[in-house]
Amino acid sequence: MPSPIVSMLVLFAGILLSGCRETPTAHAETHAPLPTSAPRLRPAPAAGERAREPLSLIPEFPRAAGGPFPFGAQDLSVWRARVPRIEEVEISSSLDGSKQRALFYDPGLSEPRPLLVALHSWSENYLQNIGIPYGIFAERNGWLLIHPDHRGPYRSPTSTASELAQRDVLDAVEYAKRRARVDPTRIYLVGYSGSAMTSLVLAGRHPEVWAGVVSWVPIYDLVDWYGWLRSNLPDRHYAQDVAAACGGAPRPGTPAEQECRRRSPRSHLEAARGRVNVYLGVGIWDQLVPPEHALRAFNELAAPADRVPEEAIARIQKTRSIPETLGAPEVRPLYEAAKAKVVFERTSERATVVVFLGGHDVIYNAGLSWLGNQRRPVLP
Repeated sequence: MPSPIVSMLVLFAGILLSGCRETPTAHAETHAPLPTSAPRLRPAPAAGERAREPLSLIPEFPRAAGGPFPFGAQDLSVWRARVPRIEEVEISSSLDGSKQRALFYDPGLSEPRPLLVALHSWSENYLQNIGIPYGIFAERNGWLLIHPDHRGPYRSPTSTASELAQRDVLDAVEYAKRRARVDPTRIYLVGYSGSAMTSLVLAGRHPEVWAGVVSWVPIYDLVDWYGWLRSNLPDRHYAQDVAAACGGAPRPGTPAEQECRRRSPRSHLEAARGRVNVYLGVGIWDQLVPPEHALRAFNELAAPADRVPEEAIARIQKTRSIPETLGAPEVRPLYEAAKAKVVFERTSERATVVVFLGGHDVIYNAGLSWLGNQRRPVLP
């Protein structure tokens, strides 16, 4: 039992300490509680935010052009040799019930993982071998990958960013969610050439799905591209493919023109402005899809003050050089490693456009590194 003197000392110390407790001051920050009905949104990442986990890139695959996989190669055995756990699956279309094929990779991890949706290009299908680097990247980083067919080559009414093709991509996302634990804040879409066009259409039509969309050498307007093809590449099959998809040559005032517009990012991309993180990459020497398409897509997504002036786009298109008025870009090591020096770069709202020294190409690591930093705000 403590003595009376010890008890008095303990009591006196308690009185002194009670007078030292912190109390709110007039300048202290206060927050009114949110009403219970108000959803709490997870904030979007600030520009340049670093990935929350380190990425293992694929330096052995700097770009698609000149790589180990020919553009037209479609071989499942090559996929399986490089990504042994890749699966060939069938997904029922939620629109017409047809079975649509896809390649699917699941790392088999218990925690929610990012999902990379990679789309094949204009003339190929879901077995396109230049998609293999995405599978290798997914394997190294524990990401999920799905590589859907979305109605195959872009030469029929059911393909070429049709309603059916768009739904096939969304059905592929839902399939991945059923098969594995997908992080809903990290669902990414990447397209190349024709599928870059489809990726931009999906960014505008379904901005709520994507944390980031990478679009390499995209077509912004099928009608404009058709006219350019007829004038510059009359011996190639692409103009005939456009006509086959849209129900005829998209001449002014025809139903085919209206159909081509419906399938083009030009008609949908405005809805993605400020809502979707979009990365556009284009080679300044691209002889298949002129760089003006990517630049016009960027202008659709950018704040008015940040848009590339029309006279600059016209000069880039004509001379395949960057006007000095647009300034010099920073050195980008991932492009330098691919021998594709960046000559113009601009970011506005949630969109970035990069013009590099190259042609109709994919710079894999630049797109994947950018995707790794993107998150989508979602309800908890």
